[in-house]
Amino acid sequence: MNRIQTNKLVVNLNKNVFSDTFEIFNVKTSDVHFGKGDNAARLVDDFTNEKFVLSVVYERGNSFFLLLRKSADNVININKAIKSLSGAEKLSVENVSVTTIPLNIVVQLLLNSLGTYEGKILGFHNVTGHLFFYRPSKAYKDQIKTLELKVTKEMLLDWNVRTFTSVTKREDIIFGKKKFYDYPEYVLGKDNILKRIDKGSDPKAYILRQIGNDRSTIKFLDTVSIEAFGKSKMGIICDCIDSFNTIFNGIAHLEFDSFGEYHEEQISSKMVREMNSRFQELASSHRIVLVDKVSDCTSPMCIEEVKQRLTTRFGCKVSVLKTPKSDAINIILIHEDDYYKDKLDPHDIVYKNCAIQHITIETVAHLMNVEDDKEKESGWKSVLDCIMQEVLIKEDIKCKHISMVNWEDYHYENNVIFGICRDDEDNNKHYYFMTVSPNGDFSITEKENTLFDQNEYQECIDIFSEENVIGVVKNGEDINVIYNTKLRTIPEISLLKERLQKGDNQVRNQVSREELFPSITDIKSFANDDYSLHYFSGIIGAGMKRDVPTAANVRMVKCYRFSKLFFNELLKLMAVTFVRNGQLTIMPFPFKYLLESIPK
Repeated sequence: MNRIQTNKLVVNLNKNVFSDTFEIFNVKTSDVHFGKGDNAARLVDDFTNEKFVLSVVYERGNSFFLLLRKSADNVININKAIKSLSGAEKLSVENVSVTTIPLNIVVQLLLNSLGTYEGKILGFHNVTGHLFFYRPSKAYKDQIKTLELKVTKEMLLDWNVRTFTSVTKREDIIFGKKKFYDYPEYVLGKDNILKRIDKGSDPKAYILRQIGNDRSTIKFLDTVSIEAFGKSKMGIICDCIDSFNTIFNGIAHLEFDSFGEYHEEQISSKMVREMNSRFQELASSHRIVLVDKVSDCTSPMCIEEVKQRLTTRFGCKVSVLKTPKSDAINIILIHEDDYYKDKLDPHDIVYKNCAIQHITIETVAHLMNVEDDKEKESGWKSVLDCIMQEVLIKEDIKCKHISMVNWEDYHYENNVIFGICRDDEDNNKHYYFMTVSPNGDFSITEKENTLFDQNEYQECIDIFSEENVIGVVKNGEDINVIYNTKLRTIPEISLLKERLQKGDNQVRNQVSREELFPSITDIKSFANDDYSLHYFSGIIGAGMKRDVPTAANVRMVKCYRFSKLFFNELLKLMAVTFVRNGQLTIMPFPFKYLLESIPK
């Protein structure tokens, strides 16, 4: 059986060889911190720009670390650099041993230093103690999308997309409390390395801020070609780790930790077809009512387009009425949120005993104007499927019975209770529970945390006082608790890179999937012991696409007190495609019903 690889780093550090090669210095200020505003950032960047400094690591507080090649001139050079800085009289420098520094800091220092070596594959930035990578290009104009890599205290390799935007686009940037003039400015210098500059000194400068509200993205994985792979997050990380292990050979070596044995809920093409067939049958069996809440000169045309599309897609009866009906599923045409800033928002209107889903006229207009027929059909299918899935779930909630699947096929002998906790605007906690009977009937209730009402939900309520709890499941007398973790899964990127470099275009067939992608496909759990396990829900392996947009997060499940571990029996509740519109859901699907039932 193949392994499940995670982002937890396994580090082999030869501290003796490290100490013979490098020195680490700790720069401290006698103040509580380095100063208000961007004083700390400026100080760190000043050291970053010193040629004798290989790298800098600064998180917060009153100290940061420098990595230097071992030299008798290091102390002299550092003291000389400090004398030219503002507030130098409050700074002190100490040469510290690698044995006294947290391992994640040591590894981060080495990673941050990669850009100082020849033969760079990636653009490198050690800016303000942070590490950013990107693929150099002559086409950069307005934005540079980078991948920030950070080694956490738990020795996890964490990554986030960070965008540097040209100062010429400042009018397109949305600022909060921190305004344009509060952001440091950087330019791309020699070897595509970002360097901090004095504000306003270069019209080609960038600031670390994105345009608008849409977050920049980088694909998690792309297997189209070696070039496409190299631009993805996994390609960047693969090159980074390869460079690290080559440059620091004999000093330090990085690998990803893995789980060797796992339980799998594999999703076959037949299962996908059966799910799609049930969804199609369920959708076509309902009457649909369309309601126009836009009522302008274009909305009748949009309503008619939606009606025709629904009829063609699902073969169901569609009526256009002025108000929703309780004996139908209802789709209401409205504007996007921004339109209702100073107006009555249709989202806030409550229609008693009616299953309601909204579609925006802006979405309809966009789809109607798509010129490419294939793209238009794909767009309509995705939108209509998503809307229909959402409204059918709401219809189930109204009827208090699960119809999206045949619950009896799961053969649960007891009532199964699913629970979540949510905070309201005043940070008051609310506890919601869904109790599903063996025949698929269910009830959803809100419970209070009270010492005087020790009912069957109270133990579940008590659990939510723990950190990182995202849900509880009670099966009979046994309770399993679901926790968030910072673990993510990683495919066999080194082997994939090797195959793509050889021009292999068969990396997604069944044999290759089992070899390269067990860490990101289908649903898998790996037991820690008899009382806990980890699991993840990835992409559907059968017929997987060439690119994967996001990583799979790992969650942990623990038994509560003396309960039995039964969560493997719930993995099949994530093998459904109606929660995330064609993708597997990351939590047992009754949690979706709970979330839809919470007052907005």
